[in-house]
Amino acid sequence: MKFRLFCVALAIGTLVVPGRGGSAQEQFPYQIFERYLAPLAQNVGMPGLSAVIVQGGAAGSRGRIVWKGEYGYADLERKIPATIDTPYAVGGITQAMTGVLIGVCADRFGFAIDQDIRNFAPSFPVRETSVRQVLAHATDGRFHYDPTLYSSLTPVVESCTKQSYRQATAVEILERVTPPMRRSVPGLDLARPEGAAALAQFDADTVARYQSVLREVAVPYRIDAKLRASRSEYPSYGLDAAGGLVTTAYDLAQFAIALDDRTVPVPLSFSTLDKMWSNAIFRVSGVDIAMPTGLGWFVTNESGQRLVWTFGHIQDASSALIVKIVSPATQSSPEKRLTLIMLANSGGLAKGYDLENANVTSSPFVKVFLRLFI
Repeated sequence: MKFRLFCVALAIGTLVVPGRGGSAQEQFPYQIFERYLAPLAQNVGMPGLSAVIVQGGAAGSRGRIVWKGEYGYADLERKIPATIDTPYAVGGITQAMTGVLIGVCADRFGFAIDQDIRNFAPSFPVRETSVRQVLAHATDGRFHYDPTLYSSLTPVVESCTKQSYRQATAVEILERVTPPMRRSVPGLDLARPEGAAALAQFDADTVARYQSVLREVAVPYRIDAKLRASRSEYPSYGLDAAGGLVTTAYDLAQFAIALDDRTVPVPLSFSTLDKMWSNAIFRVSGVDIAMPTGLGWFVTNESGQRLVWTFGHIQDASSALIVKIVSPATQSSPEKRLTLIMLANSGGLAKGYDLENANVTSSPFVKVFLRLFI
C-alpha cells in the first residue's frame, strides 16, 4: 500500500504540463487528468468512480461540462459500469446545499444569520452560538468540523422556508436548477420502510421517480488493507442539514453551473454567494480569526487561487468531493471558475486525507487537478 502511494506521489511530483496555446493544447490538461484518474483510483482500491469537470461560463454565457471520467463499477458483482448518471449517497456534500438554502432564506425572506441557533434548536449544546458560526463549523469562534452540530441547521431551514428540509431541498434546489436535478433524491431512506412517512410530502409521480432512482444507487463497498472490496451497507439515514442527499455527478454539474451563472441569479443572489464562498471571520478574545470555511463550504487559498470545496464520507460505503478553482479577475480577463466533481462507492475520496481538518490539498486527486489547472 505504501509503495503504491509512493508511486502516486512520484507521478504527481514529476507531472509536467507544457504551455497551452491552440485548441488541441487546451484539451491537453483534461487528457492528462484522465490518464492519471484510473491509476489513482486503483491505488486506493476504488470499485467505481464518476467524475466531471465544469467550466464556468464567460460573461453572458452558461458554463458547461468540459470533461467526464467514468471508472470501474457501480455494482461489482453485476458488472454495472459507473457513469456520470450513477446515483450515489454523497454524505456531507449535503452541507453545501444547506448553505445555499440558508442563502435563499437571507435573500428572499431577509433571514438574519447572526441569530442564536437556540432560537431554532433549543438543545444546541454550546451557548451563544450564531447560525453563522454553525454554518462555518465554528461554534466557539474556532474551526471544528462537526456534522452532528451542523445538523442543528435543519430546523433553521424549515423555519424560514415554512417547509420540511426535504421539501425545501427539492423545491429550492433540485427543481429550480436548470435543467432540474432529476436523478437526485432528498433522502436514501425514501426507498425503505423507515422513509414511508416522508414520502407523503411528495406527489405520486415524484415518489415514483425517487424510488426508481434509488433502485440504481451505487452499491457501497468496504475496502480492506489489501485493497479488496467487499459489499457493505448504507446506514439507515434520512435527510438533514448535514447529510443524506443522493445525487449524480451530472446533476451536481448542473448545480455548479447554476451557481456560476452570472446571467441568472438562481437559486440565490451573487452577493450572497460571494459571502458564502469567502472565509468567515470571527472575533475571539479581541482578535479576528479567519476560518478555513465560508458558509456551508470550505474556502482555501492555494497559489493565489481561491478553492471553494466540500466533501462527503460515509464510512465503508461512499465518498464525494467538489473542488472549485476561482481565479481572480485581472485587467485582461474576468474571474474564471473550474469545478471538479468526483463521486465514489467506497471511502477512497476522503479516507485518510484529513479533509475534516480543511486539508484538501492532501488528496492525490486534488493535487493532480491543481497541478494541471492552476
